[in-house]
Amino acid sequence: MELGGHRASRYDPAQERAYHLSILLEQGLSAWAVHRLDDGSLQAMAWAPDLEALKDEHIAREPVTVSFISLPEWSTLVPDGALAPGSEAKHLALVHGGMPSGAMRDEPVSSLGATCIYVHDDRSERAALERFPHSRALPMQALMVRTALARSSEGPLVLIHRGTERLDVAVAEKGRLLLSNTYPARTGQDLLYFALLATERCGFRPEAVELQYGGAQLTAMERELLGRYFQRCIGACGDPWSGDEVTDGGPMDRWMAVLEQFACVS
Repeated sequence: MELGGHRASRYDPAQERAYHLSILLEQGLSAWAVHRLDDGSLQAMAWAPDLEALKDEHIAREPVTVSFISLPEWSTLVPDGALAPGSEAKHLALVHGGMPSGAMRDEPVSSLGATCIYVHDDRSERAALERFPHSRALPMQALMVRTALARSSEGPLVLIHRGTERLDVAVAEKGRLLLSNTYPARTGQDLLYFALLATERCGFRPEAVELQYGGAQLTAMERELLGRYFQRCIGACGDPWSGDEVTDGGPMDRWMAVLEQFACVS
């Protein structure tokens, strides 16, 4: 993936005390987005191979707050009543069949009365913390859950994020979470199968739900394949730009995991 990005014409990366910086680190790529803290407007974003986006000259130099998601991720949601002090590793091992290496963290999801226990990829997490020591780790699963809950007020919503050989799915209806899971997805057929499986497990038909998709690894062929089975099938990110900007085009739904971080931390 080649270096690319979007910038508002008046964006100044040197401006202090003005921005929140969101970072996505995934296998083989990295991305970031900058939002203004005062009005929430998107000011700039960029992506690059491996960890190169962290070296971009246009990245905010003195952001007030920084968050990052690092994939792959091993995570699970635990009801607060079932989370005894010191039991976090046991819950994670029960779901994943063992404890992955890396720093174990937790993220409250107050709307569910639950906590997301998670471990991020070690290498990319270190890169984020070395570049921005005050940055806050966020779990992908919590972002999926919060986004699905916030967008499901009108009816059932299936939210999917296409990662490297994985598919994160959250299904919600009228502010109630019905499913949150991660599936192995190496091909477009895998992606479609698990999207349909999650939908049916929650008691819905594909024509009765809205499916919103995102993910840096999502291909045009996979978007088209999903559209054959889900009548209401749209990108999870609309056009966030207004006014006079410098952009290079491309579907914004690729960067759902970086664009939605600001809503999770603001």
